[in-house]
Amino acid sequence: MASYHLDCWSGIAGDMFLGACLDLGMPIEVLAEAVARLGLPGVTVESRKSARGGVTGTRFRVLFEGRPLEGPDPDELEDPHAGHHHAETPGHEHPHDHPHPEHHEQPGHGHGHDLASIRRLIGDCALAPAVRTRALRLFERLGEAEAKVHGIPLAHVHFHEVGAIDSIVDLVGAAAAVEHLAPERLTCGPVNVGGGRVRTAHGELPVPAPATADLLAGIPIHGGEGGELTTPTGAVLLAELVDEFVELPALVLEGAGYGLGRRDLAGRPNALRLLRGRGARAGGRETGEVMVVEAEIDDLPGEGFGFLMERLLAAGALDVYFTSVQMKKNRPGTLVTLLCRRPQLESLAGVLLVESGSLGCRYQAAGRFEAARETAEVATRYGAVRVKRARLDGRPLAAAPEFEDCRQLALAHGVPWREVYRAALEAARE
Repeated sequence: MASYHLDCWSGIAGDMFLGACLDLGMPIEVLAEAVARLGLPGVTVESRKSARGGVTGTRFRVLFEGRPLEGPDPDELEDPHAGHHHAETPGHEHPHDHPHPEHHEQPGHGHGHDLASIRRLIGDCALAPAVRTRALRLFERLGEAEAKVHGIPLAHVHFHEVGAIDSIVDLVGAAAAVEHLAPERLTCGPVNVGGGRVRTAHGELPVPAPATADLLAGIPIHGGEGGELTTPTGAVLLAELVDEFVELPALVLEGAGYGLGRRDLAGRPNALRLLRGRGARAGGRETGEVMVVEAEIDDLPGEGFGFLMERLLAAGALDVYFTSVQMKKNRPGTLVTLLCRRPQLESLAGVLLVESGSLGCRYQAAGRFEAARETAEVATRYGAVRVKRARLDGRPLAAAPEFEDCRQLALAHGVPWREVYRAALEAARE
């Protein structure tokens, strides 16, 4: 399983993040399928190779009835057909150069959405459960920032900046991209927010705009020129997806992808870089740190433990397990243990306390040796299945087909789940 690192030297917007994922080799069909499931009439996705400031990368956009929502890019005016790749399903774009990228109103959607309508749109469509959960959390985090800035209840937030179709596609697409890439770890260096002022529905505001600033709390940032370089959509991706904000960690580099903004910037490429690699090794083994969080619980119904595990895993826990224990006064209880990365500690501890009713939990940092892991797709007679492989010092240890892939194929073909699982194992061995 690979680790990823973001270089936000020219800031970050949703379209730039998706462009970087595509530039690293992610098929555009991953995004096209996710958007198609949203059922947005006339909306399609497009990617194209281009260059900004001498750096070649991938430009990702949303089209409405075949046309870019923000109009053609400046470099397209000379050659409107160069390097385009369309996907025959609904999609997205983010220009990274209009006064406030998430502030643009789309045809037929000029008044944005409130959180309830976005929840219905995402909740009622046929997205994979993990993608749906992550996308909803991204919008809720944005809503919380808007509610705090404007001093209103969350239910009353109207998404002027993020209600437009292209931004909905950005966040749902990002959720689908993370599910596809399945990063072991995502890190990010200091973030360039830009400088000057930005026009919003509430008038002209300094960069970073208030909601963006709230989302970037606790994240290392710096200013510069070029207008608004980090948008609210980009900020919420950082706040929700990044495990740790550090300078480039030790990696065995495997590739780099560049996601492009709409326009050229003076003095720097308008691009976001996404690096992919394997963690540095000690003694031929992967090394890392995890947080171990524990709480004893004796008053939660059995079904509640199942729901608790689902919530913790959906919120980013690396693992969750239960152990039977004997508590004070010989009461039988359950020890809940979860593993997570340090940046997720506070949010996951909150989920644990809220869902379990426990009054507290304890945590500690633990180092661990890890087998090197990777995910590969294999072809079976039932369809494609992702298989996780593990190696230690170059020696193969195990292979495990992805449960959800096997489940969906078993239901689609009317065969037992174990048959699909065995077929995937055989294909992996070959």
